[in-house]
Amino acid sequence: MAGIDPETLERLRRGVPLRMSARGELRFDEGPITHPRVEQALRDGLDLSEGGEPIVRLGPQWCYLTIEDCPLRATAVRRQGDALWMRLDDGRELPLPLEALWDEPERGLRAVAPSRASARPLAVRFTNRAQMDLAQWLHEGEGEHTVLVLGERRLVIPRHAPPP
Repeated sequence: MAGIDPETLERLRRGVPLRMSARGELRFDEGPITHPRVEQALRDGLDLSEGGEPIVRLGPQWCYLTIEDCPLRATAVRRQGDALWMRLDDGRELPLPLEALWDEPERGLRAVAPSRASARPLAVRFTNRAQMDLAQWLHEGEGEHTVLVLGERRLVIPRHAPPP
């Protein structure tokens, strides 16, 4: 933005009262965002800043947003050949990166998906339905660990985030 000093621009970007609830509901100034196209534009613009903070891009402009949990939710999982695919609440369907799948204690399954703009990894929370879809490939392992079984492949699902 020409004419605005960087400190003022940063303050303006941080001052936008945009929030996402743990259920993925977008809110502006405590009111829900209800227009489908506005909501989709905001979901399409979800990204991370260079410093790793959640932001929303709208064209060349962007602002920070507060996220209570994960910016994306997996709403369904299906198998295609030897791969699993996840449907996201932003409308995309992407391969489930098995190496990024983990079970957050007391919260459920998580993974990552690339942002549309920068391809930086955004956290994905699995909805109950997506976890139920995935359940057919999950088995009890040793101890408290869950094992994902796809044909001959066996993957222990960790209870901590994998290294970046």
